[in-house]
Amino acid sequence: MIREKRFAYILDRLKDDQEVGFAQLSSALNVSEDTIRRDIDALSNNGLLMKVRGGAIPRAHNPLTFKERIVHLKDDKEIIAHKAQPLIKSGQTIFLDGGTSVFTLVSLLPTDIKLTVITNNTAIVPALSAYPGVKLILLGGTYFKESETIVGMAAVRMVENFQADVYFMGVCALDIQRGVTANYLEEAELKQVMLRNSGISVALSTFDKLGTYETYRVCPIESLDYIITEMDASEEKLGLFRAAGIRIL
Repeated sequence: MIREKRFAYILDRLKDDQEVGFAQLSSALNVSEDTIRRDIDALSNNGLLMKVRGGAIPRAHNPLTFKERIVHLKDDKEIIAHKAQPLIKSGQTIFLDGGTSVFTLVSLLPTDIKLTVITNNTAIVPALSAYPGVKLILLGGTYFKESETIVGMAAVRMVENFQADVYFMGVCALDIQRGVTANYLEEAELKQVMLRNSGISVALSTFDKLGTYETYRVCPIESLDYIITEMDASEEKLGLFRAAGIRIL
């Protein structure tokens, strides 16, 4: 079956089922799963669907709230959080921005850790308030309901007053050529200034976000020091990022 007919079939199945899987499509179309992955990538890059772990969902079928997204791929995010723990040392100043992987990271911090945390992520405030050794600095600005974050130029100007040891970045999309990108301009601008004002930058990303991109550019891929996913660091798809000089955990 030619590529365009496969595209039409995939989109038709999405309309009917609201979700498709690589194995399911591979069997139905009698092509390899690698072919289906490339088809899904192409359709995702053109904004026709949303790629998720193991398949795709309709672009408009992602009305999940922040709290619902925390549960989505929960086990994978816990693996990411555990891998990130060795990069956090008592006495550090760290930037934490939005995202459910960042939320999971906070939930697994050692109870006796001593940190200064600067964040625009209002969802993590209740969790961090339980840590007696954590000094929490919450950025001011405009509250963004979709991600439970504070954004805007007031937040950007506040970040410019700090220097962090480590920046843990929640990632919307990450591509070897297009770099890190975000869904919203305001989020991209805040990520950029946190990146500039930190010693080490760590991208927290579930594997399904690799090879994807959104509208607003945050930084080239080379600006990152670490990428942490739930997959084994030897995974073939991670080799391109490793070749760019990024440490993979």
